[in-house]
Amino acid sequence: TAVETVNKPRILYLDAARATAVILIALNHAVSRTWEMYSEIQEEFAESSRLSSLLKALLSVASLYGVPLFLMITGALILSRPFETKEELRRFYRHNWLRLLITAEIWFFIGYWFNLLLDPANQALRDAGAGAALLGCVKTLLFVDQLRFGSMWYLPMILSIYVMLPLLAFLLRRLPMRRALLLPLIGVFLTDMLMPMINRYYVLTGAEPLHYYLYDFNFISAYLLYAVTGWWISEGGMKKLPDRALITAAALCFLLCAGLQFFLFSCSIELLGYMSPGILAGSALLLECFRRYSGRLRRWERPMAAVSRSSFAIYLVHILFMSALLWFFDFSGWPRRAIVMTYLLVSLAGSALIIWPLSKIPFCRKYLFLIK
Repeated sequence: TAVETVNKPRILYLDAARATAVILIALNHAVSRTWEMYSEIQEEFAESSRLSSLLKALLSVASLYGVPLFLMITGALILSRPFETKEELRRFYRHNWLRLLITAEIWFFIGYWFNLLLDPANQALRDAGAGAALLGCVKTLLFVDQLRFGSMWYLPMILSIYVMLPLLAFLLRRLPMRRALLLPLIGVFLTDMLMPMINRYYVLTGAEPLHYYLYDFNFISAYLLYAVTGWWISEGGMKKLPDRALITAAALCFLLCAGLQFFLFSCSIELLGYMSPGILAGSALLLECFRRYSGRLRRWERPMAAVSRSSFAIYLVHILFMSALLWFFDFSGWPRRAIVMTYLLVSLAGSALIIWPLSKIPFCRKYLFLIK
């Protein structure tokens, strides 16, 4: 299931999953700009038709699979490396982590000035003068009080995950060590996924939420759990699951999450997110579907590989167009489905128009877009 390229073979199922992931991430940002996802959710639910709320639930859950797929693909590719010599470690941190840091800083810079100059909400900072603007830029580049696109939360997180992956890959290659990793991974699952889900139930019933004090951060977080899950799937962790059971489980998991999301829209309670066990299970089952059935997509091999190679660039660029539409275009009177499709199609098409010519410039290809 690999396509030979100039540099190295392509893995068809990972290309298909990565191309799908970036479209789902763009869909997630389109959904959050079309419907209320952070405030006044109950009010919108009461005022909207049940069909509109159901569409919102289905699209929001589907779109939540994007980031997990990206992280699981990262785990499948990086955790399979040996990392047994200093040269392997040095090469990874120089060619992978450092390049990612450079790209992140470039886009923090772009995002800062794009937001400062164009977002109407930043008028006060513009009025504060050049000194305040420059100080804000420096702080953004230093990961302090950043003014950036909300979607760029992924960059500090993945930089932290990349620091941990070589050590984790080294441990996973030693059979006696694998079981020892279960304890911290179970701890991450309990603190980042299970406890928040239990607290949703307590909030719903009016009881006092449980308080727990085992905190973690991006170096050891549920995002790392996604990476390990991707590695486990790539190693055949689900291969014994029958085809019919896989499809049934994937469909049921998605529908149950969508049903729960629909219900949560009517409550003053946190919605599903990347820390939800159902999203972990659903995205893992979806990746296994890609691994098992990607051969049926062979006719789309080349376009999927092209989108896959540019997926990180699309993630970085598409938000420029979505933000511009949000700030300067009036969608009053438009049906919701038309709004979400406009955000999605305009941002993806605009990204292609920017990435295609600029990626022919070696510096842009290597550092601006991180296309390998």
